[in-house]
Amino acid sequence: MNLKNRIILEDYRKQRDAFVKLGDVVHNMLTDIVDEMGITVLGIEHRVKTEKSLAGKLERSGDWYSSFEDLTDILGARVICFFSDEIDKIGKKVEEAFVIDWENSSDKRALIKADTFGYLSLHYICSLPFGDIWPDEICGKKFEIQIRTTLQHTWAAINHDLGYKSEFGVPRSVAREFSRIAGLLEIADDEFVRVRNDMKAYTEEIRKKIIENRADDVHIDMISLNEYVKRNGKMQELISKIAKISNAEISEIDPESYIIQLKFLGKETLGDLQKMLEENRELALKLAERALANADLDILSSSVGLRFLCRAEILNKHYSLEKTTEFLKLSMGTTEKAERQAKHLLRTYEKIKEECE
Repeated sequence: MNLKNRIILEDYRKQRDAFVKLGDVVHNMLTDIVDEMGITVLGIEHRVKTEKSLAGKLERSGDWYSSFEDLTDILGARVICFFSDEIDKIGKKVEEAFVIDWENSSDKRALIKADTFGYLSLHYICSLPFGDIWPDEICGKKFEIQIRTTLQHTWAAINHDLGYKSEFGVPRSVAREFSRIAGLLEIADDEFVRVRNDMKAYTEEIRKKIIENRADDVHIDMISLNEYVKRNGKMQELISKIAKISNAEISEIDPESYIIQLKFLGKETLGDLQKMLEENRELALKLAERALANADLDILSSSVGLRFLCRAEILNKHYSLEKTTEFLKLSMGTTEKAERQAKHLLRTYEKIKEECE
């Protein structure tokens, strides 16, 4: 190793601890950015280049670097998001939060030639400004931030593992395969965005129908059932009355697990569910009073209305012990436990009828 590179390595040893501190600050700042944006990401990671890795880079680069300050990737941070349109959104916030070295930053996605294989991410060379916020020892030091999707991350990891970092020197047949795979991954990224947007649009449509009482023909699925429980006035009234029995708070949960139970009861649409609610509301409340009056529960799930409505439906439709056991097994697992609960439910129903006579 030549003298210049040995000096660079010595400077690295002196400044490594500062880069470790800088890495923690950058990681926390990136976490705050995605949290404030309300974006869920696969992960945020960072690393400080090891001395061995730096020495290898210097050997390969020859006289490319004149000093330690020429290196911009001693610290590297990465945000891995799920959707490709989140890359630019996060990137804009990164531009606001850090000092950007525009000369060395690049949107590597735009550098891919039409006839070249590749699948690259958005890269920034950044630093923290000097001032009163951070210690001077970590300010002004350049580091890299990459923003990429999970598929881009997978592509990069496989490329790194195979040792193919560019198309140069790669056998023609392999380059062609890489191009095909990159194209498929890019299409997949676009399709994930489209599916997400379609689900958002569907959710908004169902929500509007429920609020306007036009949802009778809507098929029960994870989105429509969730929106029904949240938005339907009569369902919310039932949930509120059940919660008052034990003065409990309601915790919002996804009611998706009740789809199979409703299907067992023959409920296919929100209209079916609404009719079930209207027919069984009073009995559902009586069952809830029996179960919760002396229970020391501070929190009930938002699906509690569905729980007692389903049981009231079984009782009002005079399901046999065997059929009731079969239904309860859907959520309880074992036949033995489901049968015990079925017998208890049927006994409770008999007591309620006696009290009403």
